[in-house]
Amino acid sequence: MRHLYAAKEICDKGSISAAADAVNLTQPAITQGLVKLETQLGQPLFERHTDGMSPTPAATIFAPRIEAALANIGSTRVTMAQVRAFLLVAEYGSYPTASAMSGLAQPSLHRSVANLAIALKRKLLERRGKGMALTGQGRTLARSFRLAKAELVAGLSELEALKGRETGTVAIGAMPLCRARLLPKASHNFTRLIPKARSASSKAVMPN
Repeated sequence: MRHLYAAKEICDKGSISAAADAVNLTQPAITQGLVKLETQLGQPLFERHTDGMSPTPAATIFAPRIEAALANIGSTRVTMAQVRAFLLVAEYGSYPTASAMSGLAQPSLHRSVANLAIALKRKLLERRGKGMALTGQGRTLARSFRLAKAELVAGLSELEALKGRETGTVAIGAMPLCRARLLPKASHNFTRLIPKARSASSKAVMPN
């Protein structure tokens, strides 16, 4: 998480040294983390110069997504492992199920969620029967973390598009009349423009 923050700070400040001061990491740690991040993304984020660094088009696209994600997370003390663990437990309602569905060990999930609660000084979960339920603060945090995750996923999709590979999902909500007349035509036109796109339908869900 701090390496994402560092990448955003390099975009803003133009150097690793300035970013190191902002995120409280050493310059070698940021350099190593940046190389790892660029390797994972499959493209460089910065051009290196003798007097600093300048963002590539990829960084220009990704930096606003990072900023929005960090704003939703709301704390530089939160780690990516904690976000992942908390969202798993929030989704599946228990540590055993979250562990089985993710492949992560239960002790690891427990530790990450417990450390998250300590770092944020909030009670996030409470036991109900054999499972766990989100507290009010937990529900608010889960919603913010999901928004942060959506920002990063959207950013990754945009980076893939920059490389000529379209990814991601388009979700469409429509009223019955639109579904019968307008949506099929729009879907057909879209798939003509992007032949590799695949469509999938789901049952309508009405708000309570």
